[in-house]
Amino acid sequence: MSVPKNSYIVGLYAKWEVLIPSLQHSLVEDAIMEYQFEPLVRIGEKGIIEPLSAKSWKFSGDYKILRFKIDTSRRFSDGSNLCAIDFKRSWEEGLRMESKSANSSLADGLGNLKGYNRFKEKGEIEGIKVIGEDELELIFEKPVRIALVHLSGGRFSAYKKVNNRYIGTGPYVIDEKGDDVILTPNIYYRNERPKLSNVIIRVVSPDIALEKLKSGEIDAYLFSERLNLLGCEEGKLNPINCVNGQEASHVVINLNGLRGRFFSDSNHRLGFQSLIWKNIDLAKESFKGYGFIADPQSFLKFQAGRIADSEAEAIIRSGEKYINRFIKATHKQPLYLVSSNCAWAWLADFLRKEGVKLTENSNVNFTLKEDLDMYYKTFKPDIISLTASVADGDPDGLYHLLGRNGAIFSPMMERKKVCDGMEKGRKILDPLMLPAHYKKVSEDILKEVPYVHLGYFVRRMAYNGNRLKYRGSLIGRNSLSIMSLEPR
Repeated sequence: MSVPKNSYIVGLYAKWEVLIPSLQHSLVEDAIMEYQFEPLVRIGEKGIIEPLSAKSWKFSGDYKILRFKIDTSRRFSDGSNLCAIDFKRSWEEGLRMESKSANSSLADGLGNLKGYNRFKEKGEIEGIKVIGEDELELIFEKPVRIALVHLSGGRFSAYKKVNNRYIGTGPYVIDEKGDDVILTPNIYYRNERPKLSNVIIRVVSPDIALEKLKSGEIDAYLFSERLNLLGCEEGKLNPINCVNGQEASHVVINLNGLRGRFFSDSNHRLGFQSLIWKNIDLAKESFKGYGFIADPQSFLKFQAGRIADSEAEAIIRSGEKYINRFIKATHKQPLYLVSSNCAWAWLADFLRKEGVKLTENSNVNFTLKEDLDMYYKTFKPDIISLTASVADGDPDGLYHLLGRNGAIFSPMMERKKVCDGMEKGRKILDPLMLPAHYKKVSEDILKEVPYVHLGYFVRRMAYNGNRLKYRGSLIGRNSLSIMSLEPR
């Protein structure tokens, strides 16, 4: 398509499926929808909850009631004002839509509300109360320690459907045009206007993105941690500039443990994990230009639940005695390995060299949609490599990945001890009790192996310095935004 004058083209690694907040189930969709839709609160760059669509909030003494004061001065892109009812309607409409993942994307945030389990019968959730235009009250069956964190997710944004289009209160209006999304400013946006007035988000495969950045065909690239940008920080890729940030994505190899599948055998999982970590230098070398940090643990170093590195290493080493048994078993039952990122080619090559038998149709060139369909719906692979977003602070942030009602949970990864631990952890209200409980969860993750945790990718932005400049020097793990970019 022709590019309007004064437009900026931003690359994105894969095609989105649906741009409706309540159906969001991938980072690709989150990266686009944050420009049009806004939840009640957001997590700021320092990991602190900040007001967004809600001006303020207050918990009851027993933490079972949470009341929000809605900022009714915010306006949708059709000029109408935001009201409390918009959140109740958006969430309940979202629950009526067919989920794109194994669970409803709203389940992890709304699942503890009073009457949630009777929604299909009643047609509404009793625990969502609208008190006038500007007050929204949530009533929980049990206290929820990090309710605000869950509600900061983009899937909990308010939206309206006008003229068969979904609109929001964010800084831009998004319009799908084939493989492009056009962003134009929301003239009613309440906060600081974006510096880039016309933006085109375009699907650009990671294997050609660097070339297109250099040539000027695209001006920036979201999720640049998917690109090999070795030397960018040292200015060796001029005119491309890079800004790095915090750990933003778990890098994991998911193992299908469903009954009857190869990895339903826990010793196979332990052997696989040990084999991978004995050779972790291969991952470090393969991901060297991607902002990769090797780490076997699912909780960050500052989080409750982190165990001593020596303890984690001992658990991983305990699987060494199962490696030969695991490899031998694959000759009777070859493993189906998949990914939608060619940067994972090293894994298939390594396993074959070690004598692991893979199916002939194993490959790392699937589309993201194919990958996610297998992860959420068909469960065909034995091994599927993915990334998942990292949550700040409270260890319950891992629930979206390992909790039974988690927004990006797959039944392939269900391990009873791990899932039970995540559920019990949600009921703990005393912060002093969190470390001991989640250390046990951390141990169980390494022992039960829902996935092999290789480490983290840091959040990264790459852009053409001749066209753009970046305001700031660090990208927070919660930032997917191009709002910090401005014309050169």
